[in-house]
Amino acid sequence: MAIGVAARRVGLAPTALRFYEEQGIVRPTCGRDGRRRYDHTDLRTLAFVAVARDLGFGIAAIRSAVHPGVGGWAAIVDAQVAELDAVIARAQRARETLVSSRDCPAPSPVHDCPHLHAALDELLERRCPSGAPEQH
Repeated sequence: MAIGVAARRVGLAPTALRFYEEQGIVRPTCGRDGRRRYDHTDLRTLAFVAVARDLGFGIAAIRSAVHPGVGGWAAIVDAQVAELDAVIARAQRARETLVSSRDCPAPSPVHDCPHLHAALDELLERRCPSGAPEQH
């Protein structure tokens, strides 16, 4: 099928399909008229690309997943899961900090809330433990 039809089927812009072709992710055939032709395998790959983008995969991870090398699929998934775990941990810390300081009666919690101060002091301690030289 032509690029416009394929793009509509997978919910991407034709420019995205061209980009993924340039990146070596899909390899459509060339019709007698010189135009790109996408088959069902290409559509399935592009559907994977759309899902992977939603999951936070970068272009290199997508390329590796579509064309797995020595480490294979499991290594790619493990790396992405580790990255997601780190994002989730940061989001949970941010949520806990905000929730713990939400009901502070101080007019300026950033300056006056003991709960927020404790969370920020903990953050500072993790970034520059006591006794470690400060870097400017």
